[in-house]
Amino acid sequence: MEKLIVAVLSRKRPPAAVGYIVSFALVLAVLGLEQLFTPALHRYLPFLPVVFFSAIVFGRPIGLFTTLFSASLGDGVIGLALHGRSPATDELLFFVLFVAVGVATAVVVDALRAAVCKLLDAEAETSLLLDELAHRTRNDLMMISSVLGLQAMRQTDPHAREALESAVARVRVIAEAQERLRKSGKHGEVEVAAYLRALGHGLAELLRDVRPIRVRVLATPMQVDAPVAVSIGLIANELVTNAFKYAFPDGQGGTVQITLEAVGEGMALSVEDDGIGVPPSKKDGLGTRLVHLLASHLNGTVQSVPRVRGHGVRVLLPIRPVAPAALASQG
Repeated sequence: MEKLIVAVLSRKRPPAAVGYIVSFALVLAVLGLEQLFTPALHRYLPFLPVVFFSAIVFGRPIGLFTTLFSASLGDGVIGLALHGRSPATDELLFFVLFVAVGVATAVVVDALRAAVCKLLDAEAETSLLLDELAHRTRNDLMMISSVLGLQAMRQTDPHAREALESAVARVRVIAEAQERLRKSGKHGEVEVAAYLRALGHGLAELLRDVRPIRVRVLATPMQVDAPVAVSIGLIANELVTNAFKYAFPDGQGGTVQITLEAVGEGMALSVEDDGIGVPPSKKDGLGTRLVHLLASHLNGTVQSVPRVRGHGVRVLLPIRPVAPAALASQG
């Protein structure tokens, strides 16, 4: 009902001539019905819906015209015009009340329409500004990513190159979130399944070099708030980066799978690989600590997933999606 009212109030009005003709015909139609069926309360009351319809569809002038035209058809007015007979007190009271209500309806509806149009214009302007801001932010982040990538290519120290490549991946995660935010048309919400697919593709191109490593994404389409989407993307980025770093040494190939699904009152993000598993001597690095930190900020937990081959990590997040879950998708 709310959307219908907004649509009616904000639509372009027909020509005034059409409004006068339609309102005139509706008033006569109501008058004809009154000749066939006696009104239950008072003969002026059936005209009020016509006044409201004329005001909301055709505007205030036609609403006022409908009010006065309907009022002129009252018994007291006709008796005064034809026979010079003064209307009874109760008839005069109903006449005054009807005119007052009709005029108030026309004025209020017209003011409401003006307010709705201003709000819609303001919303459109705000949406445009936010879209432009997201676009510029994304471009700035991609520029930063490109500069860091060039710096990484020039590094001869493998540790420095690894650090810069990790920074590039993290900046791209945020840039991709901005792009998804801009394309969604829902400022503040990101469709996380498509977001993860884009991230998986970007990480594969960035990290695998010439190794035959495939990144698969199995995600349930759902809308989440932008900050949550960024956190999920950063967690996935760190886990996939770790898989590329440790699971496939010496040019080995394999598959890294990112899974996001609704679980109970929240969602679960899993990253699994079919590589050699985690080296026993591996210590928690910056990426692992970042995963735990991001998960704790979302009140989530990080768990290792036992696998016959490879390694898996499952992050449980008590985050409800903004929109109901749909069918699973694969990228």
